[in-house]
Amino acid sequence: MSETTALRLADQISQAILDGEFPPGTRLEETALAARFGLSRTPVREALTEVCARGLADRRPYRGVEVVAPDRAVLLDRFEALAEVEALCARLAAHRITLEGALRLEDCLQRMDGADADAYRQLNADLHEMIGTLAGNAELLRMTQGLRTRLDVIRRAQLRRPDRMRRSLEEHRALVAAICNRRADHAADLMRSHLRAAAAELLAMLDAQG
Repeated sequence: MSETTALRLADQISQAILDGEFPPGTRLEETALAARFGLSRTPVREALTEVCARGLADRRPYRGVEVVAPDRAVLLDRFEALAEVEALCARLAAHRITLEGALRLEDCLQRMDGADADAYRQLNADLHEMIGTLAGNAELLRMTQGLRTRLDVIRRAQLRRPDRMRRSLEEHRALVAAICNRRADHAADLMRSHLRAAAAELLAMLDAQG
């Protein structure tokens, strides 16, 4: 099983947890999940390892993998780290932006306007990936990709909250404008604020779920 496929399976299981299909305390049985997804137990085991790494489940002695309530402190730490790293990427992108890069950002932004929820979530990820690439620092790009992998499903979940997608689009418009106009400090501040807003929406969603 490829790493990409394993991550997709981990996304599906993570989404089921966030949707409440697997509430805290639920045992994630490899055999049952393998039957559900039509896979052998080996790839399911790999996916569960990733779900545990995301903080949505835990391996317990003699009990296997159990769903846990998302740890607010861990989530906040990860969002804080992501906000600072991506703020630096936005700052560097503003310094190093080219005409081609600006056109790519604007094109992505236009496609986000009017997109349905599924398309918007993918375009949102694409835009952040572009900014990381435009920063021109391979090490920073790897850091952001690693952090986003751990938070991606949870970040997507907060976009389901009423009106969040519209406000997210407005935040992205301001961010892209700052980068294209080479306002580096402003771009960094906007990126940081954007990700902090995402974290606040997520915590509100988790609180609403009890």
